[in-house]
Amino acid sequence: MTTMNPVRPVDAGVGARTGARAATRPGAPVMRTGLVRLRVNPDDTRRRSLSEREHEVLMLVAAGGTRDDISRELGMAPGTVASHMTRIYRALGARNAAHAVALAHGCGVLSARPEPLAPFVSRRERQVLAGLAHGLTSAQVAFHLSLSIETVKTHLRRVYRKLEVTSGANAVDTAISRRLLAVVVDTNGAAPRRTLGRAAV
Repeated sequence: MTTMNPVRPVDAGVGARTGARAATRPGAPVMRTGLVRLRVNPDDTRRRSLSEREHEVLMLVAAGGTRDDISRELGMAPGTVASHMTRIYRALGARNAAHAVALAHGCGVLSARPEPLAPFVSRRERQVLAGLAHGLTSAQVAFHLSLSIETVKTHLRRVYRKLEVTSGANAVDTAISRRLLAVVVDTNGAAPRRTLGRAAV
Protein backbone atom coordinates (compact mmCIF):
# COMPACT_ATOMS: atom_id res chain seq x y z
CA MET A 1 0.00 0.00 0.00
CA THR A 2 1.34 3.42 -0.93
CA THR A 3 2.05 5.78 1.99
CA MET A 4 0.99 9.39 1.46
CA ASN A 5 1.30 12.39 3.70
CA PRO A 6 -0.73 15.40 4.88
CA VAL A 7 -0.84 18.48 2.76
CA ARG A 8 -0.66 22.21 3.36
CA PRO A 9 -1.28 24.89 0.74
CA VAL A 10 1.63 26.80 -0.74
CA ASP A 11 1.82 28.34 -4.19
CA ALA A 12 -1.21 28.24 -6.46
CA GLY A 13 1.02 28.45 -9.50
CA VAL A 14 1.56 30.74 -12.45
CA GLY A 15 -0.62 33.44 -13.89
CA ALA A 16 -1.86 36.91 -13.09
CA ARG A 17 -0.90 38.33 -9.71
CA THR A 18 -3.33 38.83 -6.90
CA GLY A 19 -3.84 42.30 -5.48
CA ALA A 20 -0.97 43.88 -3.56
CA ARG A 21 -2.88 43.78 -0.30
CA ALA A 22 -3.52 40.05 -0.58
CA ALA A 23 0.15 39.42 -1.35
CA THR A 24 1.16 40.91 2.00
CA ARG A 25 -0.86 38.48 4.11
CA PRO A 26 1.64 36.51 6.22
CA GLY A 27 1.60 32.83 5.26
CA ALA A 28 -1.12 33.33 2.66
CA PRO A 29 -1.42 30.78 -0.15
CA VAL A 30 -0.76 32.59 -3.42
CA MET A 31 -4.04 32.06 -5.22
CA ARG A 32 -3.09 32.70 -8.83
CA THR A 33 -4.69 31.42 -11.98
CA GLY A 34 -3.32 28.25 -13.56
CA LEU A 35 -1.31 25.79 -11.49
CA VAL A 36 -2.37 24.82 -7.96
CA ARG A 37 0.60 23.41 -6.05
CA LEU A 38 -0.14 21.44 -2.88
CA ARG A 39 2.78 20.54 -0.63
CA VAL A 40 3.08 17.19 1.16
CA ASN A 41 4.81 16.61 4.49
CA PRO A 42 6.80 13.35 4.09
CA ASP A 43 7.08 12.78 7.86
CA ASP A 44 3.41 12.00 8.47
CA THR A 45 2.40 8.40 7.83
CA ARG A 46 -1.37 8.81 8.12
CA ARG A 47 -1.79 9.18 4.38
CA ARG A 48 -2.54 6.02 2.44
CA SER A 49 -4.07 4.82 -0.79
CA LEU A 50 -7.84 4.70 -1.06
CA SER A 51 -9.84 1.50 -1.03
CA GLU A 52 -12.02 0.67 -4.01
CA ARG A 53 -15.15 1.76 -2.15
CA GLU A 54 -13.56 5.02 -0.99
CA HIS A 55 -12.57 5.72 -4.57
CA GLU A 56 -16.18 5.16 -5.71
CA VAL A 57 -17.46 7.55 -3.06
CA LEU A 58 -14.91 10.21 -3.96
CA MET A 59 -15.76 9.97 -7.67
CA LEU A 60 -19.42 10.57 -6.87
CA VAL A 61 -18.54 13.50 -4.61
CA ALA A 62 -16.43 14.98 -7.42
CA ALA A 63 -19.42 14.60 -9.76
CA GLY A 64 -21.54 16.70 -7.40
CA GLY A 65 -23.29 13.93 -5.49
CA THR A 66 -24.71 14.70 -2.06
CA ARG A 67 -24.52 12.26 0.83
CA ASP A 68 -28.09 11.12 0.08
CA ASP A 69 -27.34 10.79 -3.65
CA ILE A 70 -24.31 8.62 -2.92
CA SER A 71 -26.28 6.59 -0.38
CA ARG A 72 -28.86 5.72 -3.03
CA GLU A 73 -26.31 5.12 -5.78
CA LEU A 74 -24.14 2.74 -3.75
CA GLY A 75 -26.88 1.20 -1.61
CA MET A 76 -25.44 2.23 1.76
CA ALA A 77 -26.68 4.26 4.69
CA PRO A 78 -25.98 8.03 4.67
CA GLY A 79 -23.99 7.58 7.88
CA THR A 80 -21.76 5.03 6.12
CA VAL A 81 -21.15 7.54 3.32
CA ALA A 82 -20.13 10.11 5.95
CA SER A 83 -17.76 7.57 7.55
CA HIS A 84 -16.17 6.88 4.15
CA MET A 85 -15.68 10.62 3.61
CA THR A 86 -14.00 10.98 7.00
CA ARG A 87 -11.59 8.16 6.10
CA ILE A 88 -10.97 9.72 2.67
CA TYR A 89 -10.07 13.06 4.25
CA ARG A 90 -7.69 11.33 6.64
CA ALA A 91 -6.13 9.20 3.89
CA LEU A 92 -5.53 12.17 1.60
CA GLY A 93 -4.78 14.74 4.32
CA ALA A 94 -7.72 16.82 3.10
CA ARG A 95 -9.64 19.55 4.91
CA ASN A 96 -12.89 19.10 3.01
CA ALA A 97 -14.39 17.58 -0.13
CA ALA A 98 -13.03 20.19 -2.58
CA HIS A 99 -9.53 19.80 -1.14
CA ALA A 100 -9.83 15.99 -1.34
CA VAL A 101 -10.77 16.19 -5.03
CA ALA A 102 -7.83 18.51 -5.79
CA LEU A 103 -5.38 16.23 -3.96
CA ALA A 104 -6.77 13.15 -5.67
CA HIS A 105 -6.30 14.75 -9.10
CA GLY A 106 -2.79 15.89 -8.20
CA CYS A 107 -1.84 12.39 -7.07
CA GLY A 108 -3.42 10.62 -10.02
CA VAL A 109 -6.14 8.98 -7.90
CA LEU A 110 -8.76 10.78 -10.00
CA SER A 111 -8.38 11.40 -13.72
CA ALA A 112 -9.68 14.44 -15.59
CA ARG A 113 -12.68 13.62 -17.75
CA PRO A 114 -12.73 14.68 -21.42
CA GLU A 115 -14.73 17.91 -21.36
CA PRO A 116 -15.19 20.86 -23.74
CA LEU A 117 -13.22 23.99 -22.96
CA ALA A 118 -14.77 26.10 -20.24
CA PRO A 119 -16.66 29.34 -20.85
CA PHE A 120 -14.89 32.55 -19.92
CA VAL A 121 -14.02 32.64 -16.22
CA SER A 122 -12.46 35.83 -14.91
CA ARG A 123 -9.07 36.02 -13.19
CA ARG A 124 -10.72 36.66 -9.83
CA GLU A 125 -13.08 33.74 -10.30
CA ARG A 126 -10.12 31.48 -11.01
CA GLN A 127 -8.42 32.74 -7.86
CA VAL A 128 -11.52 31.80 -5.88
CA LEU A 129 -11.50 28.36 -7.54
CA ALA A 130 -7.84 27.96 -6.53
CA GLY A 131 -8.84 28.79 -2.97
CA LEU A 132 -11.41 25.97 -3.06
CA ALA A 133 -8.75 23.58 -4.35
CA HIS A 134 -6.58 24.54 -1.35
CA GLY A 135 -9.44 23.56 0.94
CA LEU A 136 -10.14 27.10 2.11
CA THR A 137 -13.53 28.30 3.32
CA SER A 138 -15.24 31.33 1.77
CA ALA A 139 -14.12 33.39 4.77
CA GLN A 140 -10.50 32.28 4.34
CA VAL A 141 -10.56 33.01 0.60
CA ALA A 142 -12.01 36.44 1.37
CA PHE A 143 -9.24 37.14 3.89
CA HIS A 144 -6.41 36.08 1.57
CA LEU A 145 -7.78 38.02 -1.40
CA SER A 146 -8.80 41.07 0.68
CA LEU A 147 -12.43 40.71 -0.38
CA SER A 148 -15.66 40.58 1.56
CA ILE A 149 -17.22 37.19 2.19
CA GLU A 150 -20.27 38.27 0.20
CA THR A 151 -18.05 39.14 -2.79
CA VAL A 152 -16.45 35.70 -2.64
CA LYS A 153 -19.87 34.07 -2.48
CA THR A 154 -20.96 36.12 -5.51
CA HIS A 155 -17.89 34.90 -7.43
CA LEU A 156 -18.70 31.32 -6.41
CA ARG A 157 -22.30 31.62 -7.59
CA ARG A 158 -21.09 32.89 -10.96
CA VAL A 159 -18.55 30.07 -11.24
CA TYR A 160 -21.15 27.45 -10.33
CA ARG A 161 -23.51 28.87 -12.96
CA LYS A 162 -20.85 29.03 -15.68
CA LEU A 163 -19.55 25.52 -15.00
CA GLU A 164 -23.01 24.10 -14.26
CA VAL A 165 -21.92 22.60 -10.95
CA THR A 166 -23.55 22.26 -7.56
CA SER A 167 -20.74 22.10 -4.98
CA GLY A 168 -17.15 23.13 -4.30
CA ALA A 169 -15.88 19.60 -4.96
CA ASN A 170 -17.82 19.49 -8.25
CA ALA A 171 -16.43 22.93 -9.18
CA VAL A 172 -12.82 21.87 -8.57
CA ASP A 173 -13.27 18.61 -10.48
CA THR A 174 -14.88 20.39 -13.44
CA ALA A 175 -12.31 23.21 -13.42
CA ILE A 176 -9.53 20.62 -13.68
CA SER A 177 -11.30 18.62 -16.39
CA ARG A 178 -12.04 21.79 -18.38
CA ARG A 179 -8.45 23.04 -18.00
CA LEU A 180 -9.13 26.05 -15.83
CA LEU A 181 -6.89 24.62 -13.10
CA ALA A 182 -4.04 22.12 -12.99
CA VAL A 183 -2.95 20.51 -9.72
CA VAL A 184 0.35 18.96 -8.69
CA VAL A 185 1.39 17.61 -5.29
CA ASP A 186 4.84 18.65 -4.09
CA THR A 187 6.80 16.65 -1.51
CA ASN A 188 8.68 19.48 0.23
CA GLY A 189 10.79 20.42 -2.74
CA ALA A 190 10.95 16.95 -4.30
CA ALA A 191 9.60 16.28 -7.77
CA PRO A 192 5.81 16.75 -7.90
CA ARG A 193 3.88 13.51 -7.49
CA ARG A 194 1.22 12.88 -10.10
CA THR A 195 0.65 9.14 -10.07
CA LEU A 196 -0.15 7.75 -6.61
CA GLY A 197 -2.42 4.81 -7.18
CA ARG A 198 -5.23 3.42 -5.10
CA ALA A 199 -5.17 0.24 -3.07
CA ALA A 200 -6.28 -3.05 -4.50
CA VAL A 201 -9.25 -4.60 -2.71
